[in-house]
Amino acid sequence: MRKCDTSAISASKSTSSRREFVKAAAAGAALAAAPQASGQSAPAKGRRTLRIGALAVSAASFWTYTWGDILTPGEKPINRGTLDTEVLAMEITHVWDVNPQEAEKFAAQVGAKAVKRYDDMVGLVDGVAFGGYYEVPWQHRLARPYIEAGIPTYLSRPFAYSLRDIDTLLDLAEKHNTPVMATDIYEHLFGVKTLKNRLATIGEIECVHGTCLTNDYPLRFHVHYMILKIFGFDIGSVSLITDDPNASTYLVGTYLFKGWKGQPPFPCTLTMTPRGALYSFTVWGTTGVETERLPQFAEWRDDLLVHHLPMLVDMQRTFEGRMYEPLDLIRKKTELFLTGFYSAVERSGAPVEVGTVPVDWRARPARPDWVSESVFAR
Repeated sequence: MRKCDTSAISASKSTSSRREFVKAAAAGAALAAAPQASGQSAPAKGRRTLRIGALAVSAASFWTYTWGDILTPGEKPINRGTLDTEVLAMEITHVWDVNPQEAEKFAAQVGAKAVKRYDDMVGLVDGVAFGGYYEVPWQHRLARPYIEAGIPTYLSRPFAYSLRDIDTLLDLAEKHNTPVMATDIYEHLFGVKTLKNRLATIGEIECVHGTCLTNDYPLRFHVHYMILKIFGFDIGSVSLITDDPNASTYLVGTYLFKGWKGQPPFPCTLTMTPRGALYSFTVWGTTGVETERLPQFAEWRDDLLVHHLPMLVDMQRTFEGRMYEPLDLIRKKTELFLTGFYSAVERSGAPVEVGTVPVDWRARPARPDWVSESVFAR
């Protein structure tokens, strides 16, 4: 079973046994492993050069919500409007979805080719990205052919529904030197660095409270992962009180951070609100208080630029062969999500010590029938 040394992962400094893999393999070997079209000439000015495979493009997918509009500017938006300019060097060339009709529809909108099988893009693309939510319980199987082929892969949130599944993927990525990125949108927001930098002014942290919109947890997990980017990954226990971890109408999550040199342990609570800011944080310290919030946007283009574009910029770097973060942090994020889920369904919201969730315990999918076994049949 893959283990992560949490004592070396803190708010002040994140290190990992994967550091050598990140520096060497992700920068060179994985990029070389990505397939290239034979006889490809130099691209024309303004042409997107990275061929991207879009997987899971229908229900609860970023592809049809925002990513498609950013990557295919024009007069016919996929959702509510585009940036109307090219800002990234990526081009969607192939599309797959569990629903073939949805794949065909999206492919027609972006000028790509819909493929019949989930693994039909191997050898045809420079990177693949899973955009959906309901496919995640099967993501470790859907992504396997691409990771084995050395094709940089973006995994959708919350990455896996068991530790066994995520370990399988990460072991493959390490074996084949494949860059893997597994993040949620809020991890990339500028507010993360803004608040983190201001923490130096408030002395020792005494407690933290965060809020998120009601439909952002658990479906999109935004603030959950943002907390980790700000305060680190060294958490002792997680508790999650909710009526339904797949469709919460109320939620209180509590994360007990172990602390680090010069910082005693402190609690961080997360609650939901039906309206207001997309997220908010209040951090109480021994010498001051800091707050950070992100208001909802009046204009869709503002939302695309501020809220969604930073994620795609980091995704492109991954497709170019650069790891966004060590593989062990992907494992740690998955473990913390599963610890909260385990608390809610197995312990009635009582705190669960991180590291005690059985490796083969499986969280309950929101749509357990979403992907049929026939998808994997030859």
